[in-house]
Amino acid sequence: MCLILNAIILIFISSVSASVPRTDVTVSGISSGGAMATQLRIGFSKDISGCGILAGPPYYCSASGLTTAVRMTGPPSFIFVSNLESKVKYYASNEYIDDRSNIAGDPVYIFSGKYDKIAYPAVVKLDADLYTRLNATVKTNFDTSAHHGFPTGNFGATCISLNLANYINN
Repeated sequence: MCLILNAIILIFISSVSASVPRTDVTVSGISSGGAMATQLRIGFSKDISGCGILAGPPYYCSASGLTTAVRMTGPPSFIFVSNLESKVKYYASNEYIDDRSNIAGDPVYIFSGKYDKIAYPAVVKLDADLYTRLNATVKTNFDTSAHHGFPTGNFGATCISLNLANYINN
C-alpha cells in the first residue's frame, strides 16, 4: 500500500512540476515521512527548494534491503555518508534524479529529539552530514528533550514519553 501511495505521489509531482515555480515548493515529514521528504527533495531537486526532516533517516536509507532498513534505527556504525553521497552522484549522473547542484544553498531543517529510540538521533544526524556535503544550508536541532514525535508548545504527551496515540509531544 505504501509503495502504491508513494508512486501516486511521484506521478502527481511529476505531472505538475512543470507549472509550479521552484521557489514555492518545500517538503517535510516526520519519521518515515521524513524519509519520504528527503527522497523527494533529492530526487526532484529542480522543483523542490527546501526540506524539513523530523526524526527521519537519510537518503537511500534502506539501500534496497530490509537489513539496512532495520539498521537505520541505530546505531549508525555501518552507514557511511560517503556511500549515500555516491548514490546521489550515481543516480544524478544517470539522470534517474535531478542534478545535485540544485540543492546548493537551499534550506534544510533537521530535528531529532535526544530521547528518540525509534529513529536514533545519531542516524538522523547523517541527514545533516549528507546535506552539508551537497552544500545545502542546514539548520539542526538535536538538543531538545523529546522522544519520537512532533514537538508542540501546548498539545500531546510529555516530550520524554513515546506517544503512540498520535506521535505529538508537548
